[in-house]
Amino acid sequence: MTPDRNHLIGSVAGTLRLVEILGQAPGPLPLKALAQATGRPKSTLHRMLSTLVSLGFVAQDEANGAYRLTMKLWQCGMSALAELDILKVSRNHLETLMQATDETVHLAVLDANSDIVYISKVECPRSIRVQTQLGRRTPSWCTATGRALIAFLPEVRDKVLSKPLTPRTAATVTDPTRLKRILEKVAAQGYAVTKAENHPEMGGIAAPIRDHSGEVCASCGVAIPVFRMDQKLVKRCVPMVLKAAAAISAEFGYQPHRRVKYAT
Repeated sequence: MTPDRNHLIGSVAGTLRLVEILGQAPGPLPLKALAQATGRPKSTLHRMLSTLVSLGFVAQDEANGAYRLTMKLWQCGMSALAELDILKVSRNHLETLMQATDETVHLAVLDANSDIVYISKVECPRSIRVQTQLGRRTPSWCTATGRALIAFLPEVRDKVLSKPLTPRTAATVTDPTRLKRILEKVAAQGYAVTKAENHPEMGGIAAPIRDHSGEVCASCGVAIPVFRMDQKLVKRCVPMVLKAAAAISAEFGYQPHRRVKYAT
């Protein structure tokens, strides 16, 4: 439902914004800092905070008077998170990505062995397309969906690179030092691109999906036959893959970090 600004209650919107600021802060905030961050008068903020304190959503430090969120909001959030299912939440976004790119789309997660497992896919209608099997384990270090995961999980990355890496094709990168540089680039740019490294006739573009805490928990991407995976196609598909990953992450409550300066 599209929000109707004519029906917004300003005091409610302001109070919720106050809750957001407290949630983003590294620690308890004094009234002065909250006034600077919200641009509201201290008297107005004091009434909002008193209401939140009385309802148990905010606590005030007796020693310095600073305010912080309580666990009550976490409890409310957990009930919402319990209803989320990555397969259900991601489906519409995966279908949208397939329609935009006209290529087969995958959703992948890591298993206990740091391999990837495709848990969902949307096949494109083309006669020549990438064929994959749901549930099959695939090395994470030589696939786009896998690199989009381990590049953002340093402990998993180091564990994977410490093991012998057997080439899958003539193009597979197996040198740990080179692979580490590739993964660092993936982490810096926010997406991974591979071509003929896991299968000689397949390539892919993928981006990470984050949960409400900001932790990378899955990845999504397009799988493309190598013969049509030129730079023009890659350049066109990358923004679409990033958009799909961001949309799924948002469904899980992830918000990109926003820096707010506070008065001390």
